[in-house]
Amino acid sequence: MAHSGWWLVLALALLAATALYFLAVIVLTRKRRPVVEVETPWVPEPRDLRAEHLAEIDRIERSVHRGDVPARVGHQHLSRTVRDYVAEVSQIPADKMVLADLKETVRSDPRTRPLAMAVEVMYPPAFASEEEGQAAERFPEALGRARQVVTTWT
Repeated sequence: MAHSGWWLVLALALLAATALYFLAVIVLTRKRRPVVEVETPWVPEPRDLRAEHLAEIDRIERSVHRGDVPARVGHQHLSRTVRDYVAEVSQIPADKMVLADLKETVRSDPRTRPLAMAVEVMYPPAFASEEEGQAAERFPEALGRARQVVTTWT
């Protein structure tokens, strides 16, 4: 006597349903891994120090030419700006050094020669008495030296 083919199909379907049941139980009841959110540290936008200091030199130049600031004070601001720039982009504490220190540093680090030369141009008018004429006459040279230091420093 022959059996119907539907019994074989029914048996295979029940076997597949049982396998799917156990698979669903395993997948749906297992512990889920906790979602770990990794915080990325805040990183500030990179600054273009060269452009910032060149803009500061331009601002000092405009202030002196408009007469808002005397040339003598302009020399002081230029000196501070170039020394701050070198201190920010290198390991040289130029912002805390006086001219004698800068000249001494030239022996060990030749890169500081343009800085020392620029500060040497800026110091006499910056610390002179109220002789505004000398400060005004030397201001264009000081501007050129300041820009040279900022644009060529490596």
